[in-house]
Amino acid sequence: MNKLMILGAVSLLALGGCDRNVGAPTNTTEAPVSAPAGGNWIETTSITPDGGILMGNPAASVKLLEFAALTCPHCAKFSADSAEGLKALVAKGTVSYELRTFLIHPQDVPAALLARCNGAGPFFAIADQMFAEQSDWMGKSSTITQADQASWATMTPNQVAGALADKLGLVDFVQQRGISVDKARACLADPEGVRVLEKIAKVATEDYKITGTPTFVINGQTVPNVTTWSDLEPELKKAGA
Repeated sequence: MNKLMILGAVSLLALGGCDRNVGAPTNTTEAPVSAPAGGNWIETTSITPDGGILMGNPAASVKLLEFAALTCPHCAKFSADSAEGLKALVAKGTVSYELRTFLIHPQDVPAALLARCNGAGPFFAIADQMFAEQSDWMGKSSTITQADQASWATMTPNQVAGALADKLGLVDFVQQRGISVDKARACLADPEGVRVLEKIAKVATEDYKITGTPTFVINGQTVPNVTTWSDLEPELKKAGA
């Protein structure tokens, strides 16, 4: 399965924070910002130039970036624990939230490709559901045999992603959430999808020195030693959320 480890630096990583320090707190809470045309910032999503998926006001004064692996249990816990609180801050228009799908296991590749398959709109709902049911689909990794791995050694990354998706039941998973089988297969087979994941991994490891997931960045500065919502929320408030 080494063909899925797209960059040498993106292998099995220890879970934890990075070594940058967050900037000085502002201790000033920003006033709420209304979404345009009576819309809702929670439903305002877009794909960023760096390949992340953004939720909220693109001009928010507090910009939260998370590097998360869909196979990471700590990321799954953060997804559950932050569900209400983080969306409440995003809804105010003062915080934007960008999620970039990072790779720590081979299974992350098909999961990320399928979560992103229908674009920015449904991404967060699908990712949250993948986190919520992570133990179920990741548990199917036990069905991967040595013969499977030997056959994958001659395949392209996209072909291995497709084979892994079948083993994990991920095509059926996303089909139940509005992505047709044909669309899912197309996303798994699209080399551009893999290139986006490569780009995310490259920026994460080279620019942010990512050593594990989840890692959080507020206004361009990595928050050290923070992996939980209870620890992250005060940092967002200090920044003005």
